[in-house]
Amino acid sequence: MAKFCKNCGTELKEGKVCQNCGTVNEGATVKETKTTTNSSSNTSNSTVNVGTTSSSGSNGLAIAGFVLSIVGLFCCGFTSVLGLIFSIIGLVNANKDNSNNKGLAIAGIIISAFVIFLYLILYILGIIGTGIVNSTYYY
Repeated sequence: MAKFCKNCGTELKEGKVCQNCGTVNEGATVKETKTTTNSSSNTSNSTVNVGTTSSSGSNGLAIAGFVLSIVGLFCCGFTSVLGLIFSIIGLVNANKDNSNNKGLAIAGIIISAFVIFLYLILYILGIIGTGIVNSTYYY
């Protein structure tokens, strides 16, 4: 069964790179040696490195960090700490692997930091507002 190039239509003799146009067929990573001859019968060898960058799909840590940061809004910020950690790890993995969900990781970091800051301020104001700190000095 003969295979043909998807770009120029010539028959593929060996490998996945077309000898005529150099197109990679079947989307695989290929390292092939291509030999060309010119009119003076000199042979030159050149190595053709063809690589395809594939995104690894979804980034589970980025999704988990985003979800935990949203849940932290309703759980007094307890899960926001985990959401911040997972989002940072998810962002590092997204930058390293060139994967998707980089935006979710950034959003998880922003939301988690905001929720942690908000509940920290509310906690400090709650303690000062109830008079627990000031009442011990006046008795």
